[in-house]
Amino acid sequence: MKSNAKNLERSVVCKKDEMQPGDKKVIQVRRMSILVVRKDDEFYAVRNACPHQGAEFEKGVLRGAARSTTEIKEICYEKPGGFIYCPWHHWSFDVETGCSMHDPENTKIKTFDVKIENDEVIVYA
Repeated sequence: MKSNAKNLERSVVCKKDEMQPGDKKVIQVRRMSILVVRKDDEFYAVRNACPHQGAEFEKGVLRGAARSTTEIKEICYEKPGGFIYCPWHHWSFDVETGCSMHDPENTKIKTFDVKIENDEVIVYA
């Protein structure tokens, strides 16, 4: 947990087994919408709003990032299930770092700490 944890609100999302890999769940912390996703056995939480025009990520898809290959008609994905895509304009963000796939230095979304405590998924925001 970060050093400013005393200022963070602890929010129970669900039991760990209630979310399967690829699942998404929205919680409200104060007046902020947060999207929690499960990628394999890891959980991540991001602000549920695209910085471009505010679309809710919960309505977008969670998948890998397409990368080019040398083979024609071949599509490869890196970090399967690791990017959330905006449902409006398909901007994509790494759920672990919050960085945009296309402009990682300048375009990011807010991420939050997620812990598993007593088999519960907890977000600190």
